[in-house]
Amino acid sequence: MIEINLLPEEARAKIKKEKAGVGIGPDYLIYVIPLGLLAILACVHLYLAMVSINNNAQLRLLSDRWQKLEPQRREMEEFKKEHARISGDASAIERFLQARICWAGKLDKLSSALPYGIWFSEISVSPAEFSLQGSVVSLKKEEMNLIKQFLDNLKGNADFFADFKTLELGSTQTRTLGAYEITDFAFSGALRTK
Repeated sequence: MIEINLLPEEARAKIKKEKAGVGIGPDYLIYVIPLGLLAILACVHLYLAMVSINNNAQLRLLSDRWQKLEPQRREMEEFKKEHARISGDASAIERFLQARICWAGKLDKLSSALPYGIWFSEISVSPAEFSLQGSVVSLKKEEMNLIKQFLDNLKGNADFFADFKTLELGSTQTRTLGAYEITDFAFSGALRTK
C-alpha cells in the first residue's frame, strides 16, 4: 500500500520531528548503555567494599578472641603433652603386666594337680626356665604312673600351661628309705617370652 501525504510542507516537517522525539534513537543508546554499565560496576564495587569491610571486622573480632584464649591454649597443650607422657607410661606398665606371669596362681594349680603320694622338694624359676624337683612314694609300686599323671594334669590345665613352651620330665632316681622305695624326679619347662 502506498501512502500519500497531502499535508503542507510545514506540517510535514513537524510530524517528522515529533516522530523522531518519541522513539529512542541510536545516539541516545550510545550514552545510556555505558552509563548503565558504569552504574552496575559501581554497585558491584560498593557491594564488594562492604563485604570486605565486614570480613575485616570479623577477622579483627576473631583475632581478639584468639588472643584472649592464648593462656587456655597453652594450658591445653601442656595437658596434652602430660597426658601423652602418662599414656606412654601406662601402656609400658600394661605391656609389663601382660608379660608378667602370676606365680601365685601357678603354685595353686600345681598343688591342685598333685596326686596323693607326691611332694615337692624344690621349685625354682628364672626368666626363661621353670624347674621342679619332687619325690613320690607308692605302696602299689606305681611311682612312674603317678609322675606321668601329675605331668599330664599340668599339661592339661590350660591356665597353668599357657605360659610354657615345654614342660618335660627330666631325670628320675630311685632310693630306699626304710621299707619304702622313693623315686625322686625333676621337671623342667621353658617359659614363653612375651
